[in-house]
Amino acid sequence: MPLNDIARSITSRLNLTIAQRNSLALLSVCLAALMFSLEISSVPVILPTMESILHSDFKDIQRIMNAYTIACVSVLMATGTLADRFGRKRVFLISTALFALASLLCGLAWNTPLLIASRVFQGASGGAMLICLVSVLSHQFPQGAERSRAFSIWGIILGIGLGFGPLIGGMIVSMADWRWVFWVHVLIAALTFFLAAIAVQESYD
Repeated sequence: MPLNDIARSITSRLNLTIAQRNSLALLSVCLAALMFSLEISSVPVILPTMESILHSDFKDIQRIMNAYTIACVSVLMATGTLADRFGRKRVFLISTALFALASLLCGLAWNTPLLIASRVFQGASGGAMLICLVSVLSHQFPQGAERSRAFSIWGIILGIGLGFGPLIGGMIVSMADWRWVFWVHVLIAALTFFLAAIAVQESYD
């Protein structure tokens, strides 16, 4: 059974109103934005720990950071085209699932080259996920006041991820293993995927 048919079946059984679906869709978009921004700002805090455990040097640390941002930027245009053609919801769901897988691999990495490769994968899927968010919000909230509110909330959450990422990363390292800075996104991505599957409306060019 196609994913959209499964989502429609679940939605009908939950008997969600339009307002409830929009709220859940906004929550899924905000969670995706939070994951994306946290991966930019929380990782620098754990770099000294990874440098010691993975026996990396300064150049390796630079590559770990740059791999995410470079891969993210490189997929934006192509992903936008694919989303217009095959559906923004579908591409959003696929990229969210891939982001979860990439985050899992980052946490499982036992050496620097594998971590760098996983970060490239994570950055590419994160960029693909990010480029869908604006289109999803625009289609889900077509009216002026409602759209402004949705974009305002999305922007605030994105800013929270960027601003509080170092604090969150430091707290995770102090209370648990550095790998949980990546693994926490697997759990968030699973929730994001479920919410998006049942609440986000499909849209094309």
